[in-house]
Amino acid sequence: MADKIKVGILGAGRALFMARCRDAFPEDLVLAGIHDIREDRATSAAEMQGIGRVYSSYDDMLNDGAIDLVVIGTPDHEHAGQAIQAMKAGKHVLSEIPAAYEIAELEQLIALEESQSLVYAMGNEVRWFSYLEAAKQMAIDGYWGDIFHSEAGYLHNLRREGWRESEPGTGEPHWRFDPARPQTTFLGGGPHAFDTLRWLTGETNWKEVFAYGNVPYVDGHNEPANTVAILKSASGLISKVETSYVMVRPYSLYFNLFGDKGTFETSRTSDEGVFFTERIPHMDKMERLAVPYATRPGHGHGGHGSSEIHMVEDLIGAIREGRPAAINAREAARSIAPAICAYESIQSGQPTPIPQF
Repeated sequence: MADKIKVGILGAGRALFMARCRDAFPEDLVLAGIHDIREDRATSAAEMQGIGRVYSSYDDMLNDGAIDLVVIGTPDHEHAGQAIQAMKAGKHVLSEIPAAYEIAELEQLIALEESQSLVYAMGNEVRWFSYLEAAKQMAIDGYWGDIFHSEAGYLHNLRREGWRESEPGTGEPHWRFDPARPQTTFLGGGPHAFDTLRWLTGETNWKEVFAYGNVPYVDGHNEPANTVAILKSASGLISKVETSYVMVRPYSLYFNLFGDKGTFETSRTSDEGVFFTERIPHMDKMERLAVPYATRPGHGHGGHGSSEIHMVEDLIGAIREGRPAAINAREAARSIAPAICAYESIQSGQPTPIPQF
């Protein structure tokens, strides 16, 4: 039996998730340690989830030779630097979205992963939603034909959901609403849309983006909270990604694919898809997508439960087998670079070329 993978968690918010993964794969994972900038949260998480050790600093975690894998669950703009530190210390990495905020950071992540034979994974669990796996398999099987247009949207009004805007006990702004550096749309929840849409279409790279943004997200900061990007690929595919934190509606993550043989669309009100295809004779209306087409039948259509566990299952396999993870550093760069360039387009008012990875 192979040794268990010893996991260090950076950010107490990911402790429960990793405990669920450990319970799903008890022969593969052990939660060896945790660090959080608020030590009380790390201590509480360690006690509740059976985590072996609380580290006083991130450096202490990285200096511990017993740690094999670092799970990063910190504010968005810190992910790349912390992942780079971890790989320089010889650790595998599972990072929350986004992989990076800068193109140079993406290049460094790729270089470290590929030169050191380490496994890096960007944690977009949406690729493992069963109804989207079904749509992906049907794309491979030719039900949509050649996809010429695609759309995705991440609509998530955090204030409407009552997210805390300040930290209890300190009064400091929650990092998502900090006027000094608030969470962005395209690089906040947006990677769920960018990465999943690109995967669904089978497109390797988008080559150019033109984007618009309006409505400030945080008082005193001009960060746009409503953003739309139009992307063009070398194959001719046109894609639209919209992300918004201010639309007054419940949460929605949707995807649409339009091909010369069929169409796939997801609901904006529930986790399911409908489709129409010339491949099935006598169809005359959109039909609900049959989940038995999914590569992982028997699990819920969405949510973070089983999809995150399948994502970690892929990561375990990558470490065990010495192969790249499904969303490795280069694959992550192909999805995050367009989001970074979309902000450049908003600022310049011009189409922006996207580096090809």
